[in-house]
Amino acid sequence: MRTKAAVAALIVLTGGVTVGCADADGAADTRSAEQLLDEADRTMRALTSVTIATDTETGLGNGRSSRLRTDLKSRCTYTSTETTGSELEQIRIGETDYIHGNEVYFEMWGRETVPAMRQKPWLKSPVNSARGADSLADCAWPYSSYGKATKGEPTEIDGKPVIAVETPNEDFGDGTDTYYIAAEGKPYLLKIVYVGSHHRATTEFSGFNEPLSIRPPAAVDVLDLSSLPQGGSD
Repeated sequence: MRTKAAVAALIVLTGGVTVGCADADGAADTRSAEQLLDEADRTMRALTSVTIATDTETGLGNGRSSRLRTDLKSRCTYTSTETTGSELEQIRIGETDYIHGNEVYFEMWGRETVPAMRQKPWLKSPVNSARGADSLADCAWPYSSYGKATKGEPTEIDGKPVIAVETPNEDFGDGTDTYYIAAEGKPYLLKIVYVGSHHRATTEFSGFNEPLSIRPPAAVDVLDLSSLPQGGSD
């Protein structure tokens, strides 16, 4: 799925750890880069919901902005816009996708199209029917990092103290991922920045454990793709 290819992610999690960039005596944080990633990984994997906003761009001038609101299992909403003009809105509930795209999106998507698909705002489709060119999101998010980690200097993101950890990115064969981990309170992963020779991506995490209400579109607005005859294109 192209949404995930934009960035690498983190490592192994199970609960929150209270941390700070300095103790009460002002001592510097002595945790290693690997320890920071491990703590962030445990915290992120324990989440019940999160919002993941991603902006990507390539050296060719192409780009995508997306927003995924997810329970990290099987329920999520996703929106994306691309510099090509493609726009997509997706709702995934269990094994069912609800898809709303503009004309440009359907010109590019990976399945056959028929005129009837334009008669309803939303299309209903089994998750296992998705194709790569559909650009649909998965509700799960793989937290994993690669290569040797290097601890950076404390800094801030939107006024919040963070510690940066840099790792080489092996998905694209070059470039680096910089993970920004909260230095106070629970060690949430707040941001990942990937910079490579032909690609750049920024992913931001927010809305940790906030209530998640995801419902299907109104039935009157939905066309079930399984009800269409096989074959034929517009």
